[in-house]
Amino acid sequence: MAIGGTVAWWLAVELGATRPIFAALVPLVAMTGDPFAAVSVSLGRIVGVFAGVGIGIGFTHVGTASTWRVAGVLFVGALGAIVLKVGSRPNLQVPIAGLFMIGVATTAAGPLAVQRIWETATGGVVAIVVASFVWPPDPVRELERQLGRLRHELAADLTTVAADLASGSGEAAAHLDTVRAHSLDAVREVFEIDAARHALRWNPLRRRDEAAVDLLETRINLAARTYRHARALTRDVADTGVAEPGLAAATRDLADAADRILAGADPRAPLARAADLLARGYGGESHVVAAQLRQLLADLEAGGKEREVGTVSGDAET
Repeated sequence: MAIGGTVAWWLAVELGATRPIFAALVPLVAMTGDPFAAVSVSLGRIVGVFAGVGIGIGFTHVGTASTWRVAGVLFVGALGAIVLKVGSRPNLQVPIAGLFMIGVATTAAGPLAVQRIWETATGGVVAIVVASFVWPPDPVRELERQLGRLRHELAADLTTVAADLASGSGEAAAHLDTVRAHSLDAVREVFEIDAARHALRWNPLRRRDEAAVDLLETRINLAARTYRHARALTRDVADTGVAEPGLAAATRDLADAADRILAGADPRAPLARAADLLARGYGGESHVVAAQLRQLLADLEAGGKEREVGTVSGDAET
């Protein structure tokens, strides 16, 4: 943002402007720290600035009190913000830019309007170049960070359930709300995949990362499915109060397997141990917990096969 604003100011001065506020303003309002934002977000906000400038210029010619002009700019600008929204949010650059024009312009705004328009265009071009090539957002790094957090939380939550199964301590009941919250977070991370892909399409320096996003999508989806099982498992353990060392050991092995799959490692050894433990007969309420663990086992076995396919595909591309 600082680089973009400075370069835009310098370039506008070289082109003849005296105080090119709008040239420096556009990179500040157009660029963002959103890891899934790229040129598309900059373009959306730049369009918002253009629209706001136009609205503000129009209202400088309205012969009425300044308060009514401000009210008109804010009302029309708010409608424009909804029409020109950035992602799912209103584009607030429309009313902001319009209000700014009312503040700095006079009723004789013809030359000033032209200057503001080309200043905005200059700042827009600089913002796009900086957002694309100087410090482009990195969707893959953000997805990896999110996946790492899911891995850590999933391992900790399943370990808590395993400890309860081993001792009947009641930890699962106390931890149920936390597991539910983590499960919802995992689902939200799945929805971030589309935003990451959108960022890649508009970012020339990141398009080569499409294969990495495909792999991360598979792992994040698996993490969300695993959390669905973990939530059900935690509820069952809390409701039944089962204390069964064999099921505790199977839960620890499944936690290990999930962590390995999400990290791209080989999960076959802990999956085999868990399958052996769950093949035993469990009666009473232990049967309910064992059935839930078998469903988790089946999903992780399928995820392990997806991992192998992804690894082979990645090796082939390499």
